[in-house]
This record gives sequence, C-alpha cells and structure tokens, in this order.
Amino acid sequence: MRFMSPRTRRTAAWLALIACVACRRGHAQVTTRPATASLGVGDTITIQALLATAAGESPATVDWSSDNDAVARVDGNGHVTARSAGITGITARRGTDFATTRVTVSPDMPRGQQNTVASLTTARALAPAPAPPPTPARAAPSAAPSTPPAAAAKSQSAPAVAARPVVASSGRMAPMARRSARSPHFAHISVFYTDFYARYASPSDQRAVFAFLGPRIDAVMSGPRDQWKAIDPTILYFPYALQFTVPVPGPKTAHDDIASGYFADMQSWYQAHGNYDIENAFLHRGGHDEAHRVQLKIWDSMRYVVNPADPGQRAYQVDRLSRVAQGQDGVFLDEFGGGMSGASKPSDEFVTSADYMAAETQLISQVHDAIKPRFLLMNIAEYWTPADSALVVAAGGAHLERTNFPFTDRLPSRWTEIDHLLAQNVYTEFVTLWTYTDWVNSKTFPSFQGGMYSSPLERGQLVQLASYYMAVSKDPERFSYDQQNMWNVRPDTVWMPALEADVGHPREARHVIASGVDAAAQKYSIYARDFDNAYVVIRPQLDWRKQTYADSTGITVPLPAPMRPLHRDGTLGDPVSSVTLRNVEAAILFK
Repeated sequence: MRFMSPRTRRTAAWLALIACVACRRGHAQVTTRPATASLGVGDTITIQALLATAAGESPATVDWSSDNDAVARVDGNGHVTARSAGITGITARRGTDFATTRVTVSPDMPRGQQNTVASLTTARALAPAPAPPPTPARAAPSAAPSTPPAAAAKSQSAPAVAARPVVASSGRMAPMARRSARSPHFAHISVFYTDFYARYASPSDQRAVFAFLGPRIDAVMSGPRDQWKAIDPTILYFPYALQFTVPVPGPKTAHDDIASGYFADMQSWYQAHGNYDIENAFLHRGGHDEAHRVQLKIWDSMRYVVNPADPGQRAYQVDRLSRVAQGQDGVFLDEFGGGMSGASKPSDEFVTSADYMAAETQLISQVHDAIKPRFLLMNIAEYWTPADSALVVAAGGAHLERTNFPFTDRLPSRWTEIDHLLAQNVYTEFVTLWTYTDWVNSKTFPSFQGGMYSSPLERGQLVQLASYYMAVSKDPERFSYDQQNMWNVRPDTVWMPALEADVGHPREARHVIASGVDAAAQKYSIYARDFDNAYVVIRPQLDWRKQTYADSTGITVPLPAPMRPLHRDGTLGDPVSSVTLRNVEAAILFK
C-alpha cells in the first residue's frame, strides 16, 4: 500500500465523506439551459442554472466559470459575453454537482442569431437506458472484413484476456466508412503501419498481412515496398534511413548501405568532390582529426556524428537523401529528438547546442527543398523542444514515437503541439507507446482495470484512439494513427476494428467540460469534442506522480443526448445518457 501522510489521509477521508453525502442526496442535480449556444462576437446570452429536486426544478445559486475568458466571459449571474472566435465551456457548479453549456463563438455570425439544443442534464450515475435512437444510414460495405479472420483470432505471443463486461453491447456494429473512389481508405482517420514484421514472417503470413492491411492503411515505413504498392498504389512508403550519425566502420557495418550504413558512400562522394575535405564532415571534440571525432553509442553500434554546418556535408546529404527518396514518397529519418543530446555538448565546431541544432535544421531544410513534394519523416519520439519543432517543420514530417501514451501528464500539451505542426502542414504521425502485448502483460499499473470496458486492453486502446481524435483536423490525410505493432505479432490478429468506426469529421475544437478533484484526491479535466457521427470524451492523467486508476476515481459527466458507446471490436453498447470516466479513460459515443 502506498504511504500516505496523516494530512493526506484526512484530506482523502473528507473527500470520501463529501462524495458519500452526494451519493445519498442523489436527487439534487444542477442543469444549465441552453446546453449549447452559438454566438457572434459581441453577442450576449444569459444561461440559466436550475436545481432538480423531487418537487421539480427551481433556480439555483451556483458558482459560474468559463474555460476560456478570451472566447467568452461569464459573470456571477450567468450572463455571458462573446469576446472572440472559438469554443469554451461555461460551467455552473454547486458543491459536487455541475453542468456545462458549450458556447461556440463565430466571427462572421450575424449578431443575435443563436442555435441551441436540448438541455444538458448532469447525472451522478448512469441513467436508465432510454429507447434507442433511430438507426443511422449505413455506409457501403467495406471491401475487406471489419474483423480479423477467425483462423487468426489468437496470437501465441498475446495471451487471452479475461472479459469483465460493464457496458453491455447490443451487438450492433458502428457505421463504417470509406474515402472517395481515389482511395479505399477511411474518411475519418489515416492509419500508419511500421512494418518490422515482414522481415521475420513466412511468405504465407506476409500475404495475409498485405491482404488485410492493404485496404486499411494509408502509409507504411519499412517492409517490402513493391508488395505494399501492389496491394494499393496510393499507400505512402517511407524507407528507413539515418542522417545525423553514421555507423563507425567495422565488422557489423562493412556493407555499403546509403540509407543507414552510409560511411563508404560518403567516402566515395568526397573523393569525387575534391574541393571538400572529408574530415570537416564530422563533429570533433578536443582536436580536428580522426582520433577526436565525436562518437555516440546508439543501441548496439558506435556512430560518428556528422557536422551539419560543413558545406560539403550539406551537399553530400542533399545528394544522398535525394537518391534514397528516388521513387519513394519520402524518407524516414530515425534517432532524432533525445538521441541528439549527446552531440550538443561543446565541440570544436559548435559552442552551444542551440548553434548545433540551428545548423542541423538548415541542413534538413535544404534536403527537404531538394526532394519536394516528398518530405522527411523525422523521429523525434516523445521529446519536444522548440528546436525539435523547428526541425520537423523544416523536414515536413514528424514521427512522434511513444508520444500517444496515456500514463503521462503531458498528453494535453502534446495535442497542442500537434495543433502547431498541422497548422504548418507538417505530416504528423501519432504513435502509441504501448502495443497489444504490453497492455495484456504489463503489471506496471495494477489499478488500471477494465473500467467501463471488458479489459485493460480495451480501455487502454480506446483511450489512445480518443487521444488521436482530440487532435485530428477536418482532413485527416496528414495526421496518421500508428498502433505500433510488434515484429513478432501478426498485425491482422490484433487489429482494433474500432479504428474503422466512422466518427465523421470534427465539428468543434476540443474543450474541457469538467474539472476538479476526484475522490482519490487527484486532479482531473475531462475533454470533449463533437464529430459528425460521434461525441468523444477523454480524461487524461494530469499529474506525473504516482496515480490510481481504480473505480474510486470515477467522475460522471452528462451527454448532450442518449448515445451508444463504441467497443474495441467495433460494436456499440446500449444508449446511455452519461458516462463515468476513471483516471485515464475515454469514451467514443455514437449519436
């Protein structure tokens, strides 16, 4: 059991008492009317806060707040003034009860023109399921099945998970969608696959993977290019390459591979371009000869660090990466982000790391200019500094390895960072940290159980999918979701059909609909985003310190209307009027 100080124990006991009193009270609930409002800049509206009791409804005395005063400000009487374009939540809070009105402010809307919908009722527990809403029109059937072949339903390296159903599934499938005739891929999401599996797979397994993933993915890194393109010529293909380091020649690196082991190719190029000195191509520390070249150990090999400011090195990298990109859709460059920190120490060439990163960014920009409209997909992983951001903007592409990870307090800031990249037209790949087998086998977070889902796997993967939807733009073509499949797990056997459920396009920016402290004394903020066909809510972790994810952390939030929760297998549960989100939990709810 985690140690708690006497003061912490007293605080937890007090919060538990408050929660218990609220549960017993139960019938007293706050609502706001209207539940949503659309205003023009300068418009005003007064939102009502009502207290529901056994005798009916009456005006309530509440505390008012705005999630974003720059968009709309609210006074102590619920009087809202629209100030600038955007979306914000206006929250009425009375003790532990609250309700939020979603306010959208448009710069070009005629003043006084408002569009409202039904009231948003705060429920403290799941309401009885109302009659199901009319079934929406189904899209045309997919060319390929929406679930893996039965024969491949289990992977030997991925043990079965005991089911613990919490929200019953009605068996109804979520609506599936395809893009236009130019591509068989999905309209609401772009899917990226990192193909480390094909190298180790048998020919029959390879064929099964190509046949299943070909109609579903938009881009692939590594693997057999020609076989992927034969399945679908529109799939973007990125060969693996290195750039800021080159393996030191030795028994393991004797091959001449211009993509990654490019030392011999660089020697040949400098010999053919006698106006450049190859020694200037390397970073040095404490001298300017072979003995003083800067070296880094990355994984299992020693690497020389190249000098991005050397005119010869810049000319060489432009030539080399243009050759690597020939006939491809771009080039994947590995090892950036945190891996560059060892090269940023003071050297003979650079006094500060900022000088070094500025030179590297200039080099990358020159390569990108040479290969346009193709681009460099740079792996900066979960590292994100202004220098990293400048680097991927110069490259035109960002591979954010390990970044879509729910057990961190940085997820909301990462969504904002992705907004920045997409606004600059950077192809961005959002990569999950945990794979299928990690969720099944890990004991790192023992309190992370199924929650509203059948297993920790389902809960975790839907959190990561909802995280993608928090940042996706109206056109997902330049923002890809990577499920990070493993080299020893056949990807079609662990595919998540929920990816194919057509949420449609986002109708608003993500915004906070509830915030506070839960019964476990942990801060929470619940984000929501409305889509054409679905409503997505997510509760990310907000603290880097040790957390609990148990049922005791649940916070109930109302829904704008009864909706059906999406499950990992692509089915929809019965309609609900509210959902209870534990720490690190999400729901994708179909209208």
